Amino acid sequence: DGYDYTGIRRFNYFLDNIDKAPVSDQVKKQYKSEVRVLRAWSYYNLSKKFGAVPLITNFFIEGKDVAIAPTAEADVMNFVISELDDVIDDLPLENVYKSRVSKGAALALKSRIHLFNQQWAEAASAAERVMGLGYELFKVTSLSAEDLADDYSGFVDFETEEQKQQFYLGLASYQKLFWEAHEGNNEVIMEAEYMPESAYAYSSGINTIYLADNAGGGWSSVTPTQSLVDAYWTSEGTNFTAPSKEHRAAAYNAGDYSDDYLEEFKNRDTRLYASILFPGAQWNDLQDNFVFSWNKGGSNISKTGYNYRKMVDPSESAQSGQYKGSQNFPIIRYAEVLLTFAEAENEVAGPSGEIYDAIDAIRLRAGMPAVNRAEVSSKEALRSLIRNERRIELAGEGFRWDDIRRWGISQPVMTSIYSIDNDLTQQRRYDPKFIRLPYPQTALDRNPNLMDAQEAKGY
Repeated sequence: DGYDYTGIRRFNYFLDNIDKAPVSDQVKKQYKSEVRVLRAWSYYNLSKKFGAVPLITNFFIEGKDVAIAPTAEADVMNFVISELDDVIDDLPLENVYKSRVSKGAALALKSRIHLFNQQWAEAASAAERVMGLGYELFKVTSLSAEDLADDYSGFVDFETEEQKQQFYLGLASYQKLFWEAHEGNNEVIMEAEYMPESAYAYSSGINTIYLADNAGGGWSSVTPTQSLVDAYWTSEGTNFTAPSKEHRAAAYNAGDYSDDYLEEFKNRDTRLYASILFPGAQWNDLQDNFVFSWNKGGSNISKTGYNYRKMVDPSESAQSGQYKGSQNFPIIRYAEVLLTFAEAENEVAGPSGEIYDAIDAIRLRAGMPAVNRAEVSSKEALRSLIRNERRIELAGEGFRWDDIRRWGISQPVMTSIYSIDNDLTQQRRYDPKFIRLPYPQTALDRNPNLMDAQEAKGY
């Protein structure tokens, strides 16, 4: 998973021995480039989590020969960027499979790493290079009867038929982006590929971990928080004012909720409906006449009262609970690149037409209005908007922890979680030293040279 040395050991072995293989120099060059990107990616994942880590670039066998002092985080990050810079131009523009490294994937990774390290100009530049490679946001251009099966007239005040069409096209575009039927679309820059009927080893568990037992037979392993639900814009693209926890719990009334409870889900960001299963949410694609309910306390039921709808492919719902899906997972998609460019470029020079255009492209794809440029005109206001837009667009895709750390907002964000009926779901405590995690005890046991760095982190 990129957080240990298993992959790095394999990558080093490959790089140490590839020249012995009876293949052409061209093939060797490409394969070396791909593997160096993967090794750099692994070191980035390690260092952003633990800080200083041992930097080993040759094949090793576990033992005293690799019990070395860790390399400073800044030096590891410099090594990672240097590796990417050295091989980007040797990578194919498009690879045979999107699960393999392409030039676009390496550049997008480079922009992601620069963003994490607040190297704004470099992040914007790398993202801009990806933007010139021909990727585009996935869009549905026509609607079927199935796309219109969910009646949102009770949630959204459609003033015109055009507005209604825009909403449904945005809903279909955003949710179908992640479905198996549209794998390999031109928004996906790199993805993890899976196959059906190969439980756990090579199959996807997205439906299993995101759905609830009473909604597709899932496990509710990863569920949205109330804070995320509150983050989605209004349908006008402005900040949503959430009700108090007490008001929500009273309106929910232990599941016997009134129209007052549903008010907070009316006229919201289209991506809320495409991403979150809340009590009262309908989803005919999953099951005819399906309306989500929260069976609090039941087996494999969410603790918060919400489940993810995003990334779940309803055509594979029969596989839920079995980890046998074939649905791929997007590791890098073009929307992230646009958000990286917008954030980094704003930090470099403040608002510009190119930044607004990048954000508008993401919003309009989802059936949302463009940014009001007159109202969001300062660097600070645009920064706030971009951060929330990033949270919404990339929800559930694994970016949030890195984002709150690099933005320095972990302390106010990592607060206790409450369910929709105002029960304490998870008691949270944040300590500033959590910005980097401690090395595992097993690593310390194998390599005493890690102790000084462990103590320097406050552990």
